[in-house]
Amino acid sequence: MTQVAVNLKTIDLRKAELHSIAGDDIKTLQALLNLFLTAGDVGEDGAPIPPLILDATAGANTKEALLAFQTAAHLAKDAIVGPLTWRKLIEQDF
Repeated sequence: MTQVAVNLKTIDLRKAELHSIAGDDIKTLQALLNLFLTAGDVGEDGAPIPPLILDATAGANTKEALLAFQTAAHLAKDAIVGPLTWRKLIEQDF
């Protein structure tokens, strides 16, 4: 699994609610976040986060799901998907 994480690029979603971000690794990110969301996680407002559409374009919903994941995985809540976040997403073990 480490090999997979090495090949994935860092994704910065800090401004995703203003400008959608597209890229090859976004669809992978969305699919992995959907695995996490099936556990019924909620956003900062307490409302459930709906599953993401796998469209390879990250916007506000993808950012919200990422921040919820980073919080649950005890990672820095920075909206950046770097090597550590990728590893936690792939392993889903936290």
